[in-house]
Amino acid sequence: MFKQLILIIAFAVIPLTASALTIDETVTLALDTNNMIKSKQYTVKSKELSADNAILIFMPSVGVSYDYSYSWTDRTKAANTKTNGDLSTLSAYVNLNLFNGLSDLFNYQIAKLNKDMAVSDLDTTSYQTILNAQTAFINVLKAKSDLEVAESNLKLLEMQKRDAQISADNGLIAKNDLLQTETYLASAKLQKITAQSAVTTAIQSLERVMNRKLDPNEELFEPVLVDINLESEEVLKDKMFANRSDLKNLMQSYEVAKKSELTALSGVYPTIDASFNYAGYGDSADPFAGNPGGMDSNMTVGVTASWNILSVASSSLQSIANKRTRQALAYSIADTKQSMILDLQTKIENYYTSKAQLIQSIISVQHAEENYRVTKNLYDQSAATMTELLDASSMLNEAKMAESTARYSVLSSVYNLEWVIQEKLPVHEVQQDNGTTAVPLNQSGGPIAPVERPVR
Repeated sequence: MFKQLILIIAFAVIPLTASALTIDETVTLALDTNNMIKSKQYTVKSKELSADNAILIFMPSVGVSYDYSYSWTDRTKAANTKTNGDLSTLSAYVNLNLFNGLSDLFNYQIAKLNKDMAVSDLDTTSYQTILNAQTAFINVLKAKSDLEVAESNLKLLEMQKRDAQISADNGLIAKNDLLQTETYLASAKLQKITAQSAVTTAIQSLERVMNRKLDPNEELFEPVLVDINLESEEVLKDKMFANRSDLKNLMQSYEVAKKSELTALSGVYPTIDASFNYAGYGDSADPFAGNPGGMDSNMTVGVTASWNILSVASSSLQSIANKRTRQALAYSIADTKQSMILDLQTKIENYYTSKAQLIQSIISVQHAEENYRVTKNLYDQSAATMTELLDASSMLNEAKMAESTARYSVLSSVYNLEWVIQEKLPVHEVQQDNGTTAVPLNQSGGPIAPVERPVR
């Protein structure tokens, strides 16, 4: 395996000011205030109670009933014969299902799986919320960086416009050169307006994710790029399959379908129930006030087996239908794994591409700055044209924009990789004089390690 140098976000950095918002704080706010997460948390609690309730099906049914009746009969009015009487009954019963084709057991297992599915669904929403918060935070930083580049470009072109105006007034340059400068200046103003709009939109998205407004003086603390250890694709793939909550949810759905298949099949078997009944009869409202010989009572103990022959065909067909559902889920799981592998490969390629672009863009900025400095000196000595100077400033602006895009693309690619495997990427540390610390990427133009990739 080749030695590698890749990037991750360093989170354990103290903000410069008390009002600086870190990306970790943004994630915490998003997780604490997300309405979908709260909704799914209640769903988890509901499924937990349903699972607890499902185990009660194994308990016997125990009940007590009381019945009182009063009767009055006028048999013949002529004989004035009347009869009346009252009767009370107190009964107690215990019923227990001994065998029901194991459907009770399967239903209990399905209830537990439904709870696990709710937990996996909650985890999926939580991980997506984390990525949304990180993306929104990075988008604000990028938008502000682009605005800084646009403002810098505008100031540079305003200065060139003033110089061009003076030169045109003194007849040193043609009017066409002045008009060309004004065209570049108008484009720079549009670039700034577009960048300002992008900042506003990005902040609104961040506030939506955090579910709160940014304070007027609240700044965003930019993460630092540091080295990380990126393992081979096979290792990352195994972690992805083990960690992905959406895949767990799909596999749990497969298990539910399997249990549902067995539950339906249990209908082809007979049911066996045991029962115990005790009843006492009284000649008044008191059931314990029986005949002179003592309270009348009755006790019954029995075992009942029943088998609905016509349900065999229905249960068999339903079991086959559930089996087809299970088979469909098996193919869905296989397809989902293939899609996940492709997604992982794409995110890895995006990471390496963005890192290479960052390295190239830093060098391009250095070159563009030097090129502009040389061209400006030549222009001041009338050895370069206004067109050449404007082209140099345009190249510098494009290089800075490319560097801003590449820098935040690296950050985004790392966050996306962590989302794919649902695990933090390990930070590469080196021993320095003051202890073990993470090494930041040199963004000031110093030596940068080449892009090296692990062997698949």
